[in-house]
Amino acid sequence: MKFLLPAALVAIPAAAVHAVDFKRDIQPILKAECYKCHSEESGKEKGGFVFDNLERFAKDIGPGRTIEPGNLKESHLYTTLVVELDDDAHMPPKKNLPEASIAKIKQWIEEGASLDGNKKPAAASTAAAMPAPAAIQNWTNTEGRIIQAAMLKLDGENVVLRMANGQVYNYPLSKLSPESQAQAKAGVK
Repeated sequence: MKFLLPAALVAIPAAAVHAVDFKRDIQPILKAECYKCHSEESGKEKGGFVFDNLERFAKDIGPGRTIEPGNLKESHLYTTLVVELDDDAHMPPKKNLPEASIAKIKQWIEEGASLDGNKKPAAASTAAAMPAPAAIQNWTNTEGRIIQAAMLKLDGENVVLRMANGQVYNYPLSKLSPESQAQAKAGVK
């Protein structure tokens, strides 16, 4: 017996049929490749990022954050995976993820970077509901040097800053001038 598929089903790209699911497709990649340096389980939170606490990880997803749903160029997580291996920003250090893993992460971000299986996060459903990207500000460290970066969040005794080139740094509050410390504390929402 032969079955004929309707033309509409044949024309659907494979990616549309199999949307990326965070728990099924992305979390295993992060666990295998990233938890060693970015998880509460390991006790390491390099760069201020943890991928095993979804409540915390969700705060890194959104406009002006580490993962910008639908925007690969502004998604620091993705850009660190695809820069040249010898670039200091490359993650994981000293190796490339398999192309299939990078493709899954790319598709997940393009589809809205949902953690719960929805195509798009609820907050991303309308442009009006999205917060504006963090603005570049001047920060002064205790040595008097000026750092131009956008504040992403305050994380304990650190301020997480995104430089103009997209790199994200976990900067100790104690190394900022008193004025910049006050600026960081005032920027907490």
